[in-house]
Amino acid sequence: MLRDYGEERYALQIARAIVRARRTEPLIATNQLVAVIKSAVPVPAQFAGGHPARRTFQALRIAVNDELTQLDEALPAAWELLRPGGRFAAVSFHSLEDRRVKRFLAGRARGCVCPPEIPICVCGREPEAELLTRRAVAPTPGEIAANPRSKSAHLRAARRLEEHG
Repeated sequence: MLRDYGEERYALQIARAIVRARRTEPLIATNQLVAVIKSAVPVPAQFAGGHPARRTFQALRIAVNDELTQLDEALPAAWELLRPGGRFAAVSFHSLEDRRVKRFLAGRARGCVCPPEIPICVCGREPEAELLTRRAVAPTPGEIAANPRSKSAHLRAARRLEEHG
């Protein structure tokens, strides 16, 4: 879970440290968990890339709230509510979310899916969307200074195309 949802480099060491710590006493406070995580992460890594427990807490939150499944269900539902010509925007705060949003919008913007060896399209698939952002739009340094929590935000947007008969 720590590796998959938190993309934690030291997932195995942290998991083992948590199991060891729970053998002596239950972890009932977040500061106890933070101390265990810090003890498992090498000292140089504790000062690189933010707080050493950030990814572990992210993984726990994603798992408990089933966030990725919720996102996978919400994206198509939101798209279906959008009228032709309407604009769809999604803000993601970590790479797991951003990857799903990117693939969802790219799938909507993709036309023919026939194999390249077939010279004429037989699938008849038409693109449903036009991507409005070639890449994810990140906040500017000024925006981050005004709102530090926006640092990890990425915006992707698309316009729903007119439906073809």
